[in-house]
Amino acid sequence: MRNRALKSLVVVGGLVAMLSLAWGAAPAAAGTAFPKMNVKLGHSGVVEMSYHKGSLKFAELMKERTGGAVTVHVFPANQLGSEKDMVEQVKNGVIQIALTGPSMLAQFQGWGPIGVLGMPYVLKGNSEDEIRPKLIKVARGPLMAELNERAAKESGIRILDMGWWYGERHLTTKTKQVAKPEDVKGLKIRTMDSPMAKAALVTLGAATTPMAVAELYTALQLGVVEGQENPLNTIYSHKFYEVQKYVALTGHMAMNLVLVTNEKFFQGLSPELRAIFVKSTQDAGDYETDMQIGMNKQNLQDLKDKGMTVTVVNKADFAEKTKDAWKEFEPVFGKGFYEKVVEAAK
Repeated sequence: MRNRALKSLVVVGGLVAMLSLAWGAAPAAAGTAFPKMNVKLGHSGVVEMSYHKGSLKFAELMKERTGGAVTVHVFPANQLGSEKDMVEQVKNGVIQIALTGPSMLAQFQGWGPIGVLGMPYVLKGNSEDEIRPKLIKVARGPLMAELNERAAKESGIRILDMGWWYGERHLTTKTKQVAKPEDVKGLKIRTMDSPMAKAALVTLGAATTPMAVAELYTALQLGVVEGQENPLNTIYSHKFYEVQKYVALTGHMAMNLVLVTNEKFFQGLSPELRAIFVKSTQDAGDYETDMQIGMNKQNLQDLKDKGMTVTVVNKADFAEKTKDAWKEFEPVFGKGFYEKVVEAAK
């Protein structure tokens, strides 16, 4: 079975590789010798965060599955630059791997359609436990596998896995409690540096300011921005409770993370080693996801304990107000792609 799976990788390449690996193909043949290599992986999170721990898990799996041949060095907390810088570095072959989000990756040539996953309420569900399986159906399914093959050729950037969970993004503020969509109007809110990442809040009337997360605490402290939006674990891990008073559980984006690599680097690997990279990112992503969902749940109580006021909003009202936000980006996504993602997630 193992040999047949590996032969299929050689014959048909990356598209089937991703799908067959998702079905549990063995990562390596026994006794295989791999070339020694050092791989750099950069991300923006602090070391307490689950996706840093997921990155370390990926490094552990790579070392184990290659008999110590591949060493992955993880650089957290923007040590290698901003999130956008790191994706640029992957594109240019300066580093091999970076963790980013769909809205950020969508700014790179060929990757526009993946921005659909950054649109407000595109994945439906009442909790992260409900939304996660829908993400996996899309992220590891044929629609995104086909996009990956096409965009990798255009951009020089390939996704190893897009099934890492980050969480529902919620809104925090310092002085104004947000309970309904109208409360967002006029607020100065920090967002990720991507037009698509701003879509929900711009539609709700916020004045958005992009900046790196490493600069955000000070900006909130000094009042440069009044609020920000992130999953609960990020809010807690970065101690935003020290400079913010309110959390509105808007869940306006259910965000995944994508692990990207340089296409030339990837194609320079043997088919067997490519299979190990992909399978290890998926397994590490599942490990990270279980941790992240658990931490988001726990951190909700932790934020209350730190004195934050949590507001459970009517998400349906926010979804209704932002339901057409995606249409502005349809030329970037490609006609009909948004609807295909929605259908695939059912």
